Amino acid sequence: MAKVVSEVSQEGKMEVLNGHYDGKQVVIDEPVPGDILPDTPVKIVFERRTNETALDRLARLAGPGHGLPRDYAEQHEHYIKGTPRK
Repeated sequence: MAKVVSEVSQEGKMEVLNGHYDGKQVVIDEPVPGDILPDTPVKIVFERRTNETALDRLARLAGPGHGLPRDYAEQHEHYIKGTPRK
């Protein structure tokens, strides 16, 4: 799914139109508003689809902290606040 977005007008508004890429060109799926002039510049933003869920992303990001001491989880108060080790 691609969104075709017209440039910001003097009033600061944008028109967002849904469309899709058919393998050769971008096709707008909605009618263009009548107040959009010919040759109005547009920006096309491609929304990449993914099957990754929020939990998948969290699992991918979770894990050992790189560059942290091995006992950081157990001794975090020592490393953050300088308290004596437990």
